[in-house]
Amino acid sequence: MITIPYAGWCFVIALAVVFLSSWLMGRQSRFLFTKDPIRRGFSMFELQFPAKSFDLENLINGIYALPEDARRTIKALRIQLLLDYILFIPAAYGGIFVLCMHLASDMETAVGHYWFTGLAWAQLIPFILDYIENTYFWIMIGKRDIPVPRPTPFEPEKTSRSFRAMQWLEIFKWGLPLLAFACCLSLLAYLWLSGKCWG
Repeated sequence: MITIPYAGWCFVIALAVVFLSSWLMGRQSRFLFTKDPIRRGFSMFELQFPAKSFDLENLINGIYALPEDARRTIKALRIQLLLDYILFIPAAYGGIFVLCMHLASDMETAVGHYWFTGLAWAQLIPFILDYIENTYFWIMIGKRDIPVPRPTPFEPEKTSRSFRAMQWLEIFKWGLPLLAFACCLSLLAYLWLSGKCWG
């Protein structure tokens, strides 16, 4: 069993880093523009959650269709990805890991202990997937004129393999941390209502 010293402080620091990195990344969103079909702003969530196949490719092509904004937009995207790499990803998944492991050590039953320990180590999956996703975005935003097949009345729009892969990646990347965090909050609420201390 791994015991994390000063787990409470570690979690608070991780949470502070998450908020700080989110604020810094949010400031870069002011410089994100694409042409679709007119000049408009966009956010990182549009990269992560494209509404349909080839939306990501169209968005990136739209960036380069605005010569005056393209360089600043690509720079802002790369700064966001670097902040995500260095600050947000380690702090977010690390914080959930610390919280789960600390609660696991306080469990009185074997089932609860193994459940929260499993949730803690499961954060390695979204941790790795997030780095893979960011590396994919880093490569994609460096490309110009990405070929996008156009649907015709006789041949409907096809779903790209990368789009399907991204959908599954997002399910695991968001699902596992949200499940762990929801379980932790539920247990903390129970401990608080029952008058037990989380220490």
